[in-house]
Amino acid sequence: MPDNRLVIGLDYGTTFTGVAFCEATSDNTPIDNIQVVHDWPGVHGQLGTKEKVPSEISYSAAQNGKVLWGSLIPPQAQRQVWTKLELDGQKRGDELKMLLELLTGIGNLDLTRFADKGGPPAYPGKDPVDIVADYLSHVKGQLIKNLERTYPGVYLTMPIDLVITVPAVWSDRAKDRTFRAVAKAGFDEKSFPNLRETIMVTEPEAAAIYVLKTMKGGKQGEDVVVGDCFVLCDAGGGTVDLISYRVKTITPTFTIEEAAIGTGEKCGGSFVDRSFTQWLEKKLGTSDYKKIADNPAGEHDQHIIEPKMGRLMQAFLTAKTSFSGEEDEEHILPLPAPLNQIDDPDRGIECGEIRVTSDDLKEMFDPCVERTCALIAGQIEQVQRVGSQVKYVFLVGGFGKSAYMFDKVRKFAKAKGINTIQPTMAWSAVVRGAVARGLESKGSDLIYLRKCRRHYGTPASEPFSAFRHSEEDAYIDEHDGEKYAKGQMSWLIKKGDPLLSSQARHAEIELYRTFDTSESRVFKARLVACDEDIAPRRYAEDSAYNVTILSADLSSVPEHKFQLAQSGPYGKPYFIANFKINISLESNLKFWLTFNGQEYGSVTTQYE
Repeated sequence: MPDNRLVIGLDYGTTFTGVAFCEATSDNTPIDNIQVVHDWPGVHGQLGTKEKVPSEISYSAAQNGKVLWGSLIPPQAQRQVWTKLELDGQKRGDELKMLLELLTGIGNLDLTRFADKGGPPAYPGKDPVDIVADYLSHVKGQLIKNLERTYPGVYLTMPIDLVITVPAVWSDRAKDRTFRAVAKAGFDEKSFPNLRETIMVTEPEAAAIYVLKTMKGGKQGEDVVVGDCFVLCDAGGGTVDLISYRVKTITPTFTIEEAAIGTGEKCGGSFVDRSFTQWLEKKLGTSDYKKIADNPAGEHDQHIIEPKMGRLMQAFLTAKTSFSGEEDEEHILPLPAPLNQIDDPDRGIECGEIRVTSDDLKEMFDPCVERTCALIAGQIEQVQRVGSQVKYVFLVGGFGKSAYMFDKVRKFAKAKGINTIQPTMAWSAVVRGAVARGLESKGSDLIYLRKCRRHYGTPASEPFSAFRHSEEDAYIDEHDGEKYAKGQMSWLIKKGDPLLSSQARHAEIELYRTFDTSESRVFKARLVACDEDIAPRRYAEDSAYNVTILSADLSSVPEHKFQLAQSGPYGKPYFIANFKINISLESNLKFWLTFNGQEYGSVTTQYE
């Protein structure tokens, strides 16, 4: 056991969260050894399975000074939900546009309701990172109970690797905020003294690793040959993420490579819940609807479920998860007081209960399902453009577990000659895959090659040319007196470029800085990205956006190691620093500094 290590997987989802762990006893530890936490506390559980716990926290329902979380929250309590979506730095206008598209055709939308409220109305004094950290601190506590039971007195001395999953379309800022929330929750050296490494993996990549490792040696695995391509669709509560893979080798080792640039959108199962509130307001009428909801329908993107809506939303969850699309299918939902006194068959309400028909549910599901099929079509087209064909679509995730979703995707793929597979353990495939990723030893990655999802670069100054540059970018350098053009983009790595898992460095920023003896040796560089297919030449273009400010600290470098330049036109000698900021891009960005070919100094980041 002294040489063994422990791998912990954390899948914090929009609607549900899963945690798993496994002791790595060798380079080939069976994934059957992965243990998923099942014993989540609470008497208000929403589903029969205990593989996951609701990603909800309630401050208003605190008892004896304790915050309630997960299934401990009573249905009538106000709760914070879907907080994960607030970690992403997407502009409110973009999210509004997406939400309106998904809700089109479900009731009449009053656009004035969606006016910018100045940010999400989090619990007073807490931003989304704090709320997520509060919630995950309780998740961590339950994990520790499981570790103490499985490895009593031992897990504190074992080397531990933590694997965190994030959506494939997560911005770099959202990844950083996720990491900070997890650390703030106590997934750190204080709780795990021998925490060795914390890595991020995208949710569809984690699911793909688990699915392929379970297939290996099975009947489906025998059908897989080199060159086969498949789409992995992870349909969760908030996001639907997709990545396509190609089988690179089968023997002596099984490896795959990304066959298309990963895509995805916020169109997961929680948007069906939002559509339900639109439908409900249309059925009840705005006057009656406001008797049970503080916010108008559609404003639940602000991540608060009011007490009177809690029990009704739980009842709808049962209808949602069991919906198969049968024509005669209907569900009866109990309305909360004071609406439980209504008897109005014309509105589908009898004895305080409202009827939800199969057509009603299809109207709520179809915008998300159709968008998912469109995303799958986009992946298929990408694969076909490089001369390959998709053989399978693997559908995983909580929303992917929906019988209606599976049937729609299966029919869509079948029309294109593609088989759709819903693997066993589809709901927990991501967290199991996170652990499976952590079990891989160095140099034995299942995924051989990934594709960069966006352009990354940095604005730099160039010697001014009247033929190439605009006068609005021109300036005179204070040290050498030469004319330069500022803000000219140097794209270090481009969208779609291959990222080999065996490479420690995927890009580098070469920096040239001048300074005198009185100036700081902390130099800043701006990392910029672009999601469009074609990146702009100038930083001032709208499609270029800030990712992070990098601070390279060369304070520890002795002065004699810098180049001393002759006095410039202003009569002052100055020093020249040539150095590199190295970048690794996998699921998250990593940086380190080299000066004169050696690692020297440090790099810190400030995400914007």
